Amino acid sequence: MQKLKNVFKFREFSLFLILLLIIIVLGILFPNFLGRVNIFGILYTISVNAFIVGAMTVLFVAGGFDLSVGATLGFAGMLAGRFIVRMELPIALSIIHVLLVGAAIGSAIGYIVSYVGINPFIVTLAAWFIIESCTVIVSGGTNIANFPSEFGDIASYRVLGVPIILIFSLLSLAIFDILLRKNAYFRQNYFIGGNERAAMLAGINVRRVKLLNYTLVGFMAAMAGVFNASRFMVAVVNAGSESAFQIITAVIIGGASLKGGKGSVSGSFFGLVLMALIYNALIFLRVDVLLNRIVIGAILIIAVLIDVNIQRQRALKLK
Repeated sequence: MQKLKNVFKFREFSLFLILLLIIIVLGILFPNFLGRVNIFGILYTISVNAFIVGAMTVLFVAGGFDLSVGATLGFAGMLAGRFIVRMELPIALSIIHVLLVGAAIGSAIGYIVSYVGINPFIVTLAAWFIIESCTVIVSGGTNIANFPSEFGDIASYRVLGVPIILIFSLLSLAIFDILLRKNAYFRQNYFIGGNERAAMLAGINVRRVKLLNYTLVGFMAAMAGVFNASRFMVAVVNAGSESAFQIITAVIIGGASLKGGKGSVSGSFFGLVLMALIYNALIFLRVDVLLNRIVIGAILIIAVLIDVNIQRQRALKLK
């Protein structure tokens, strides 16, 4: 009995039960909800952000976050369009360049945050505006289409009937989950997020770990941008405009703390699924699409309030 009570204390298990309840209710109310087309639609919605959410979870655990990931996603897709369509470079070479640019952006942000010591909110907010401006400059203010069909195969190719974009996104989540739970180097993020000064005194190279975290986020955001452009076969100027808030909200819902030291990739994934289900429910309920941002904002506020309340309760218990 005690073991069962301990299971219910896990944030991931609670989220799983909530997701299961929502799926059952929506399945009863809307027969088409559990249809193959709708299920794959939800998975497609999750897939692009799933590339980033694992790395973002690691960043949160270490006490950081990145508001610029959506802008990096859009910039990466636009760079792919620039290289492949307008400059006619080989697809493989273009993708390598895009991923390196994404890693470089993450490294630059990580260096300023960890070595210069500027608040990550200020740095990533500034980076968001800079990267979005670069996207407009690279694109000339217009979307880029007419990608070769081979580029579309990157996202649409199927293995046993499953689109490869879903396979790769889930694989990336699994890798980050294993690294954060089992790898000694990545486990250091929990010590850094829990008490950064104590982590430094214990011999952990805090700056280097943080730098790697931001580099990974930039790299994964660029990968998400490539897959996003491949999926739609067009690089859109404002692609990824809402991704940062969706991902950050999912990570907080999944149990990560704004103060660091807490979080799991599986919890963040469940948070991402919850966000997708809410979006899907709004469609079935025929709610105006323009209200989606209001819903995101409300969910983010609720998630933060829950996190703050949990932190206060823990502080009271320590007293």
